[in-house]
Amino acid sequence: MKYNNIYIIIALLFVSFTTVKAQELNQDVKVVREYNPIISDAFKINKLPVSEVDSMTFNPRFSYNVLSKAMTSGLAIEPITAAKLKPERKTVLDKSYIKGGLGNYVTLFGDLNYNVLRSEEYALGLNIGHVTSDGDIKLEDDSKSEAPIHDTWASLYFRRFWDDYTLSVDAEFDHNIYNYYGFHTVGAATSYLYDENDLTASALGADLIPDRKQRLSSFGLNIGFGNKVVDSDDVSFKANLKWETFSNITEVSENVIGLNALSRVYFDDVFLDIAGGFDFYGTSVPVSGSPLYSFEDRSMTILNLSPALGFVFEGIDFKVGLDSYSQLGGDGGFNIAPHLEANLIIADGIVSAFGGVCGDYYTNNYQKMQSENMFIAPDVNVENSFHGLHFFGGIKGNFSSQTSFVARVDYSVFDDEHFYVNKSFEDSANPGVFSQSNLFTAQYDDGTLLSLSGELKYEPSSKANVLLKGKYNGWSLNTLDEAWHKPEVEIGLTANYSPFEDLWVNLGVYSMGKRKALDVSTGGVKELKSVVDINLGAQYTISSKWNIFASLNNAIVSKYYQWNGYPMQGMNIRAGVGYSF
Repeated sequence: MKYNNIYIIIALLFVSFTTVKAQELNQDVKVVREYNPIISDAFKINKLPVSEVDSMTFNPRFSYNVLSKAMTSGLAIEPITAAKLKPERKTVLDKSYIKGGLGNYVTLFGDLNYNVLRSEEYALGLNIGHVTSDGDIKLEDDSKSEAPIHDTWASLYFRRFWDDYTLSVDAEFDHNIYNYYGFHTVGAATSYLYDENDLTASALGADLIPDRKQRLSSFGLNIGFGNKVVDSDDVSFKANLKWETFSNITEVSENVIGLNALSRVYFDDVFLDIAGGFDFYGTSVPVSGSPLYSFEDRSMTILNLSPALGFVFEGIDFKVGLDSYSQLGGDGGFNIAPHLEANLIIADGIVSAFGGVCGDYYTNNYQKMQSENMFIAPDVNVENSFHGLHFFGGIKGNFSSQTSFVARVDYSVFDDEHFYVNKSFEDSANPGVFSQSNLFTAQYDDGTLLSLSGELKYEPSSKANVLLKGKYNGWSLNTLDEAWHKPEVEIGLTANYSPFEDLWVNLGVYSMGKRKALDVSTGGVKELKSVVDINLGAQYTISSKWNIFASLNNAIVSKYYQWNGYPMQGMNIRAGVGYSF
């Protein structure tokens, strides 16, 4: 009897165990497709001014969809059908990817990427690339001008992870060669007044026309260190040290060193943020005997300090503080602005609102300005600008799991904002008659800027996504007639679709409204036509190693000007092949 009880207990345990297992296995798992990662095509942003879609890439996204249903009871015997066998690709995550190709305008390009995969202690990425293009562009007087481009770049991404800290190192090198190919009306044999401080100084136009070739070289290194905070009682911090150097063919060189840090301390539902640091900019310029340039040494240090007190409650958080900036050297000055920002959850996971006011200080050093407008005269010192009151607000959320949106409004009150205009020279024999140069300088004004922007994203499946962006800019200036070269309306659309496995196609449409440029010969306003730029692209994966791609930019051959006197390339076709290893 004793042994019978034992057998009964064992039997009950066995029945319970099998019942639990049956419940655990009572799912029908259906893997929709094999996971096959694709290294998507990538293009370096062109250093010449182009619309953002010209370097557009598409990023295929992959996901597993697991469908479950209850298992039907009973036993059903079904015949086994013959399996259709086909070779399966080996799923490999390769460390390296190389691509190359060619296009019209005698274009050749190549790109190499290297990454360290599956490491818990560190991450490493390297990128080296080059693009060269050589062709003629028709100017507004129907003459043709050589407009070669030669860009070389290299970058390093490194992260070292410890249990409580993270070290980051980022380095980047850029080398850009291009021509001042833009339209100008400076006559080589005409005598011009060139010095605003000396109205009797004159020179022949041949001495006021820049050498066609320009070269920019830059190297930057950023080292960051911060801790990982998992408990609100801990003090979080992050510090960043940077060093940058820059030079051009006209022998202007600039060195930048900066140290900035941010720390946060929690006191229950209250936290204290302290952000601050400095950036030093030192330039070295040549002694110019040419009447074309008038170089000036420029050294300045920007100090910033932004303390703030934050409060976190259920459904809402906000922060109150100050933004202060002090410039030592150059024009000097001290600026301070309030800092207030808040976030409100209206419907958890569906829609939230944000808003606030802050101050924005923009440092306009040599390298930044020549990256923003590569045709600016290299001897121009652009003043720093300050948006002392920047009000912002908006909503963001999800209409569904497939659709998300952001709507935003910004209103800024600013001082010393810069606007690009062509340099001009007055005919010394004909006072009041000016000729246009293909170099740019800056004009300044105070005023206000109202911006309305929005973004809508629709992703019905892992094989398709659409992103629509739009922005309106309303400039109100105190003295200038127009916000030179600033568009009023910008609209961008990108769409990616995979009609079948291994093929991705993409569409990009960019529209920029009319802009105004200063006609220096008359002192009037010149209108730059609106832009509609349509781009098409495709990428096909041949195997786990090989893929081919092609792109067609400016498909409708829209002729437009990013800067007055500088038309952009017409239809641009590129094709190439990529290999991962």
